[in-house]
Amino acid sequence: MTRSSGPHLSPDQFEAWLIGELAPELQQHLEECQACLEQARADREIADQIALLPLMSPGEGFADRVMAAVAVPDPFAIRSLQATRRRLFATPKSLAFAASLALLLLGSMAGSIAWTLTHQETMASIGTWLLSQGGQAAWLGVRGIASNFIEQPWYDGIRSLLETPARLALISALASLAYLGCVFALRRLLAVPTQQVAHAGI
Repeated sequence: MTRSSGPHLSPDQFEAWLIGELAPELQQHLEECQACLEQARADREIADQIALLPLMSPGEGFADRVMAAVAVPDPFAIRSLQATRRRLFATPKSLAFAASLALLLLGSMAGSIAWTLTHQETMASIGTWLLSQGGQAAWLGVRGIASNFIEQPWYDGIRSLLETPARLALISALASLAYLGCVFALRRLLAVPTQQVAHAGI
C-alpha cells in the first residue's frame, strides 16, 4: 500500500469519495496511496462525528422577535420642523449658535448685494472679459477641429467630389434616397402584422 499511481487526491475528490462518486481510477489510487488513504479515513471520521451532532433549529417566533428588535432607519425620512425647532431652542448655546449663523448668512448676502450695486462698472467689465475669453476659447476650439478635419487623408477625396455642383447634387440625391429607404424599412419593421402567425398561441 506504499506505491502511489499519480498525484494525491484533491479536497473535491475526497468529498466525492465520501458520497460514493469517486472515479474508478482515483479509487485505485486511493487504495494504493497510504497518504491519501489516511486522509480519506480522517475525513470519514470527521463526517461521521458531524452526522452524530443533534440538529439545531431556531425556536418558534424567532424571526419575528429579531425583526421586532431591529430598527431600520428610513433613508428618505426628513426631520420635522418641530423637532428642528426644539433642538435649536433647547439650550441658550444652541440658540446663540443659530442666531449667529443666520446673522452671518444675512450679512454676507447684504454685503454681496451692496457691493454689486456700488461696483456695477466692475461687474460689467468682468462680464465682458468672461464673454470675450469664452468667445476666444470657442473660436480656438472650432479652428482646432477644422484643422484636424482638413489634415485627414480622406479630406482631399471628399473635397474633390464636392467641387462641382453636379457631383454635389448627385451625392445629395443618393443620400436622400438612402434616407428614404431606411425610413421605409423601419416602417416595415415596426408595422403590426395583419395576418395571424402560425403557432403563435403555442
